[in-house]
Formats: sequence, C-alpha cells, structure tokens
Amino acid sequence: MTVKTYTRLQLAADQLEAAIGLFLARRDLFSVITLAGAADVILSRLVLNTGQENFTDEIIRMEVENGGPERTRGVAGKAVNDMLLINALKHFDKGETGIVEVDDLEGCALAAILKALVNYVTLAGKGEGFVQAFLLWVSENLDPKKYNVNCDPNWVAPEQRGA
Repeated sequence: MTVKTYTRLQLAADQLEAAIGLFLARRDLFSVITLAGAADVILSRLVLNTGQENFTDEIIRMEVENGGPERTRGVAGKAVNDMLLINALKHFDKGETGIVEVDDLEGCALAAILKALVNYVTLAGKGEGFVQAFLLWVSENLDPKKYNVNCDPNWVAPEQRGA
C-alpha cells in the first residue's frame, strides 16, 4: 500500500468543496454544516499560522468598532458555532437531551459555508472552481443589500452604514 500525504489545506478544501456541493444540490444540510464546520477549524488555524486575522477575529474587531465588548477568540468562536449549529451537530455532551432544535437549517448551512469560505479565500484566493461556482450562485441567489455578493473587502452592510 502506498502512503499518500495531504496538506491540511487540501483536507479542508475537500471538506468545503463537499459541503458546497451538497448545499447547491439541496442535499443533507446537516452534513453541509458539519463539513463546513470541520473545514473551518482547519482553515481558521492555517490563517492564524500566517499571521493574519481569521473570520472570528474579524467579527471581534467589528463588534468592538461598533461599541461592543471585546470577547476572546474562544468565546466568540463558540458563540458563532453555537448559532450556526456547528457545535450541536458535532458534539453530544453528558446531560444533553439528544434533541437539536433548528430554526433555519438552510440559513445555518449557508452561513457555515460562508464562514469557512472567508478563511479559505484568505489562504488560497478565489481561483478554485468550487469557489467560483459558489460565488456565482451567491451573486445570482442572494440579496446584494444583505450579503457581500462580490466579496468586496470594503463592503459594509447597509444597516451598518446607516442606509
């Protein structure tokens, strides 16, 4: 048997690509969240290893700029992962009921992908086919007033700029 070697970036890219494929095919949104969440754990660390801010750091910075308290990366990251169901789908802690309540499964799946995609694009850019395909879907299906459909680094949501 031949041993193959993979980089963490390759592994995360494969997970993210699988999550995007399932999402676009409208299949198994729970797996979309789990795959995107797993990819994001790797991608977040890889971004930090390059000395750049990851998605969670950007959230913390924006919250502070808007007058909110400065949270640690761990606290902010857990809050986002809880909101997107990433933790609920990956963990089953002692004392939990075994029930996962879901308000907006599609929204959580989309947000989990976008969270991981920000970190992926920071590392590898937008050149991969799966990234381009997803960004095309985003530009054709999401409201540009609510979402940064062109991935403009200077984009600000209308509610944040007073529009």
